[in-house]
Amino acid sequence: MTQTKQPAGGSSTPATDFVAPVTSTTASKLTPCSTSAHDVLLNNFQLKKKRYRVLLHGQQLVWERLQKIKQPPQSNETKAPLPPDSPSQPGIFSYGPQSHVLHLDDVVSIRSGDTKASSLKPPLPPGSERDSRCSSDGVPGKPTSQYLTINYAMRLSKSQTDCNRWELRRLTFFNSDPYIIRQWDQELQVRMQGSSPVRMRVRRLLVFINPYGGRKAGAQTYERHVKPIFQLAGVDATCITTQRANQVKDILLSHDLGVYDAVCCVGGDGTVAEVINGLIFRQMRELGLDEQRPPYIPRPALPVGVIPAGSTDTIAYSMHGTADVRTAAIHVILGQHRGLDVCSVSNGQSLLRFCASVLSYGYLGDVAAQSENYRWMGPRRYEYSGVKAFLSNRGYDAELRMLEEPDLLLTTPLEEVPQSPDSVCSLGESVPSVCYANCQRCSFASSIQEQRSSLFIQEESKEPERNQREGPEVSHIDPSEAALLRPRPDKLKLPSGSISSMRNLGNDQWKVVRGNFFMICGANITCACARSPNGISRYSHLGDGCLDLILVKKTSLLNNVRFLLNTAGRSGDIRNLPFVEVYRTREFQFRTFSGAGEEDYSIAGSCQPISPPGEMANASSSTEFSSWNCDGEVVTDLDITMRSHCQLIEVFMRGPHSYSKPLKGGITPTTPASSSDNVYCCCKD
Repeated sequence: MTQTKQPAGGSSTPATDFVAPVTSTTASKLTPCSTSAHDVLLNNFQLKKKRYRVLLHGQQLVWERLQKIKQPPQSNETKAPLPPDSPSQPGIFSYGPQSHVLHLDDVVSIRSGDTKASSLKPPLPPGSERDSRCSSDGVPGKPTSQYLTINYAMRLSKSQTDCNRWELRRLTFFNSDPYIIRQWDQELQVRMQGSSPVRMRVRRLLVFINPYGGRKAGAQTYERHVKPIFQLAGVDATCITTQRANQVKDILLSHDLGVYDAVCCVGGDGTVAEVINGLIFRQMRELGLDEQRPPYIPRPALPVGVIPAGSTDTIAYSMHGTADVRTAAIHVILGQHRGLDVCSVSNGQSLLRFCASVLSYGYLGDVAAQSENYRWMGPRRYEYSGVKAFLSNRGYDAELRMLEEPDLLLTTPLEEVPQSPDSVCSLGESVPSVCYANCQRCSFASSIQEQRSSLFIQEESKEPERNQREGPEVSHIDPSEAALLRPRPDKLKLPSGSISSMRNLGNDQWKVVRGNFFMICGANITCACARSPNGISRYSHLGDGCLDLILVKKTSLLNNVRFLLNTAGRSGDIRNLPFVEVYRTREFQFRTFSGAGEEDYSIAGSCQPISPPGEMANASSSTEFSSWNCDGEVVTDLDITMRSHCQLIEVFMRGPHSYSKPLKGGITPTTPASSSDNVYCCCKD
């Protein structure tokens, strides 16, 4: 048995060149304190009674089966000596054509044991294995383990039905030398727990379970699918089963959360919205802000995990690309998180709530309001109310004012914009980009926001009268944007020529739309689900600081059927429909149409009505009003303002993966962030 440990600088040398024999005495001298992420471990193990050579280099674990090569017939000449690492073997072992690579970011847990059965048990809490590894005085004792089990997660990238689904797998290595097993166990534990700005291994988790949402299977979903995964990862989960509406928000506002690393919810979109609202309002209280008219919106400290157990689960589906429960639980324990945009919803007097998915008026608002009368029907009440509201085909008069700001991704030269295979649109094309894993648009938006705030802070701090204050005051940007900033690991370089564009961001440009609408939607995410794989807003990004305003004009029943078919199919696009208008904005204001003149609604003299005059003349003066559907909850206010806050909250996700085909020449775009995190998928459309 061989082992080596060298700096990463020598990794370019083939493994067979630097393998040297190490005795058990030498291996026993290796301690966790003497190891680092730049060291290399190389040993031979048994896996399913077959010999494998296993390499640990950086954050990657590579194993490859040792192939036995037959010796050529020996002549009468002098026999050549065998290699020093196999003095008694009859053949020479070399690497086979197949190798397997596992990134430590995808490892769930690691455990060693004297027997294979003991190594398969879930890991014990920290400190409980001291007697088996160390003596009473803390000095490592004599190891006895010969089995090392590595539980990891892998994305089913070649699945023909759901390429975003993840599953758990297991490796159990055997080595007769317990010192080698201990060394590998300790080294893997240290590297797996290594700190990363975008990854956090959860140890204590607060879980809210909604037993009444969706098909009323939240408790069974957690016990059957989620709890075993949390136990396998050694997560200490505190579960609270809710019994009434807004109970999650009340608990988050009143209880001590300092002992928890994150908050997780098992339920539908309404439960997720409750958790997000509770965390944001709690942060506002801790900072002493006015909850009804806050000067800015602070970012909560705890990340959020989303386990789908509702009727549609659009939030979980938009984040993961699937509503698979085990996949969502795996993302929580792997700890990789991203920023998610959250929208604030307010009326003319105060802040009402925060929206995580969609705020809709008209058709979807009628469905939410009417379904409250049919709760006894369960999830089918949405289908019944939806058909009823669809056949009535009512239209509502309304006026919307949207705020458009310069898009730096469109004003920046193409060669200076960070590119990725799928997540950044080709500038100059009519097709916008789609948000996927490792989305460069979301990363670029966050970096631009951070550097824009830093630029103005530096300018303001230069003024002498402001140096005497407690801190610089930012007057050129919204206070909420300055409060939402946080350091990022890899800053994207600010493109040249964009400084002047950032200075002009204060010149807000407003547009006004008036008309009679079948449905009005402010989509914060794609709102995709199993029935609508692309969602109602296919090109909405998870963290670019913008929302999509979707306006569906009052039209015929046949056109409404066309609209539904376009949202249900994977190849459909509602932007191609002549009665649908989609605008990307960061804020819009809604009010019922009163028939007043254009000058009454002008904002700083920049009112730009874009609806055809004929359509305005034909607008009916109906006094009927609809309701708002905000994450499944009914809001009756008519004067509504919706504003997007860039990456206001952290959620455990990597983003959905694309369904793109391989490039010509067999080239498959991949990302080095994780062995399973590729932006290519072989799924069929």
